[in-house]
Amino acid sequence: MDFKNTKHANFKNSWVLKDISFDIKAGTHVGIVGFTGSGKSTIANLTARLYDPQKGQVLINGHSIILYPVEFLHSNVGYVNQEPFLFSKTIKENILFGKEEVLSKLSEFEITKKIIEVSKISHLHDDVKQFKKGYETLIGERGVTLSGGQKQRLAIARVLLSDPGILILDDSFSNIDTNTEELILRDLSEKTAGITTIIISHRISTIKDSDLIIVIDEGKISQIGKHHELIKKSGIYQSLYYKQQLSEELKEEI
Repeated sequence: MDFKNTKHANFKNSWVLKDISFDIKAGTHVGIVGFTGSGKSTIANLTARLYDPQKGQVLINGHSIILYPVEFLHSNVGYVNQEPFLFSKTIKENILFGKEEVLSKLSEFEITKKIIEVSKISHLHDDVKQFKKGYETLIGERGVTLSGGQKQRLAIARVLLSDPGILILDDSFSNIDTNTEELILRDLSEKTAGITTIIISHRISTIKDSDLIIVIDEGKISQIGKHHELIKKSGIYQSLYYKQQLSEELKEEI
C-alpha cells in the first residue's frame, strides 16, 4: 500500500494532510501516532476510502484505490474507529453484522465457534459470559448497555470475523485499560500475522511493537522509524513516550 503525495482538504479548504508519502509492505504492522487533530484519522479514512484525496493517490498493490469496486474494498478492508456503531440487537447479531451471507453455509455450531474465537482475541468473551443470556444479550440502541471498552472490543471481534486483508484500528483502544490492551495486542498479533495492519493511537504503548511507526504532526510526517530508533531521537515521539511513561508511573504510585 502506498500513499503518494496525498493531500486532503477540510471545509475551509486548508490542507488536513500535506504531501504525505509512505509505503506499507504487505503483511506488516504499522503504527501511526500524533497529537489530536494531526491528521491520523484522515489517513485511516482515505485508506478505507470513506473519502478520496483532493491531490495525490492511495495505491493498493500498485493500483489506485479508486479503481477497486467499493464492494471489494468493504470486504477486504476492515476498519474500526474510536466510536463504533452498534445496533439494538444481540451481541451475537452485532458481531455477525454484514457477514451473514458469507457464513450462511456454516452450521450454527460453526458460526458460534467463530464468534467465540474472535471474542476471545478481543477479550470480550469473559465479559459476555457474565451476562445472563450470553451472546443472546440485547445491547440496546447504539450498544447503550455496554461500556465504552466493551463496545470497542465487540467492534474488534466483528472486524476479525471478516478476515480482512487490510486491518485498520483507529484509536480503537481508547476506552480499554492498558493491561487489557496489552493482552488484546498480544493475541491480535498472532491472528493478524500476514495481514497488513494499521494501528492509529495517541498512546505509545499501543503501537510500540509495530514494524514501522509514522509520527504525524500538523498533517505532515514528522518522524518515521521503529520504536527503539525513535525514542533515541529528540522529537514528538520521544516527548510523548516519556510523558506517557511518567503518567503511568504516577498512576501506579496513587
